[in-house]
Amino acid sequence: MIKLKVDEQAIISHFNTEEACEQFLFLIKWPEGFLCPRCGHNHSYTIKTRRIPLYQCRNCRYQTSVITGTIMEGSRTSLRKWLHSIYLVSRMERGINAVQLSTLIQVTYKTAWSILRKIRQAITQADDRQPLSGLIRGGFAVYRPPYCSILDLPPQHSPLFAVASLDSDDAVVQLKLKIIPSRHMNTASALPSGHRHFIEQHVSTEADVINIETKPFRFPRIALLRKYFREARSWINKTFNGIGPKYLQNYLDEYCLRLNTKFQNRHLLHYLTRICLGAPI
Repeated sequence: MIKLKVDEQAIISHFNTEEACEQFLFLIKWPEGFLCPRCGHNHSYTIKTRRIPLYQCRNCRYQTSVITGTIMEGSRTSLRKWLHSIYLVSRMERGINAVQLSTLIQVTYKTAWSILRKIRQAITQADDRQPLSGLIRGGFAVYRPPYCSILDLPPQHSPLFAVASLDSDDAVVQLKLKIIPSRHMNTASALPSGHRHFIEQHVSTEADVINIETKPFRFPRIALLRKYFREARSWINKTFNGIGPKYLQNYLDEYCLRLNTKFQNRHLLHYLTRICLGAPI
């Protein structure tokens, strides 16, 4: 049985009502008071006939709420359970799966899985908006779930690039683990088009030097990349019993988020909360 820690109990106590959660979300969304997303007017009427109040702009009559543009939009799950879920994802070092989350916040497995999927989708979207910069080093690796035989054919095998931004001391500042689309692969390595695709999608145009190997397990000048990939693979396989190709990228991005916040001395809970709520980072 999973037990709540003292700090988890404090979170639950702090957000003990939907009203408290609404106030928190309002402050995150509009720290200086209501601001209409359509016309920029700063006065509104509050419509309280729904579960979550609507704010109608007094100027253009546009209606919005504290969950508009967040991962909670369209969900019938309580705000308390959403905020608790975000907290748990940030606080559990080994990650959390849908079975564990369903037990902790007392929802069905289907609801817990949906919450985690939306959190991870938000993480992936945030990661895609933050390209690598500076000195870039990377290599090629292949993820296989624990139940996958080396004799299995694709799509169980997922080739990917493990690429990092380095500072002047060759210390990792930011890590990305990105699956290589099948159209950019041959039998055993990435095609030149795969190399170009990764750079176009995930590397800043102002990057200094780029060296990304396309052959298996050749990590130039930075052995830690192999270590990080192995840790990511172990984390996914142990916590989630392996992930298929459809959702693998979201889990890789979650692992990178956890690592990158440490590299950059960021507070994971604060960062994840703003990602999930669509607030400026």
